Amino acid sequence: RLAYAKHLTSGRHPLVARVLVNRVWMQHFGRGLVASAGDFGVLGERPSHPELLDWLAAEFVDSGWDLKHLHRVILNSTAYQQ
Repeated sequence: RLAYAKHLTSGRHPLVARVLVNRVWMQHFGRGLVASAGDFGVLGERPSHPELLDWLAAEFVDSGWDLKHLHRVILNSTAYQQ
């Protein structure tokens, strides 16, 4: 289990970061970038803005998985301030 957890959070596997970013986005905007928040698999829906999701996930990982930083990035965005 520990090896699997380290693999998921190593930064090379984007799924965990994307799911967390989507959930934080959903908290602030009422809906996620991926409508099926519980299913990112083949049967799930496609992201409405895949480039934004990937960029936010990369920013989240680069910040050291800092949720406070992720919230700041989203809350300081023009999209949120509108």
